[in-house]
Amino acid sequence: MSRPADTAALLLIDPHSGRLALGRDDTGLVTPMARPERGDGAGPVTTPALPRAALGAPDTRTAAFQDAALRALFECLGQLAARPAPVDAKLTREGGWGRIARHQLIPDRAALVYLGRAIDPVDAPHRRHVRVFTAPLSAVSNSIKRRGRCERLVWLDPEIAEHSLDDPALAPFLSRALSGAEIPALKVIFRAGHRVEQPL
Repeated sequence: MSRPADTAALLLIDPHSGRLALGRDDTGLVTPMARPERGDGAGPVTTPALPRAALGAPDTRTAAFQDAALRALFECLGQLAARPAPVDAKLTREGGWGRIARHQLIPDRAALVYLGRAIDPVDAPHRRHVRVFTAPLSAVSNSIKRRGRCERLVWLDPEIAEHSLDDPALAPFLSRALSGAEIPALKVIFRAGHRVEQPL
């Protein structure tokens, strides 16, 4: 049994149309997702830490997972959720956020809602422990424009996305993404081949 890799995913939503954004490449639909790297979680922290039980990691890693999710959105779909840095802020020089910091921008962690976490089945070839966040389209900035690594961005109804995305661990979060902070965070695990959903 391999140890699942810590990752963070971001589901960009348009509350007005009731749709969410995924990427499309030659493998099919893709959820913006990245492993935390150097530079994630650095800089000023202005959002509350998530409890250890909800995050599945020390609460001090909250900002690192948030930044990894926001960076995944930019790298995968070319959509940047960032805001101007305070004048006296100490900005990171490392990783993807180090490059963005040259434009005096920092990750917009306040735009995120935490949906919960999912752990792939023990027999999955590449196991992940995914922390899932959502953010509204209104949080996307026009400060930096670039094309993401996906061929294109597609907007889908949650039901269609759940049917089309081949990712059983993340499927329960697709319909919940548009519910905002009104619902409790969810933990998704697999037991004896069956998906189990538990409120956090």
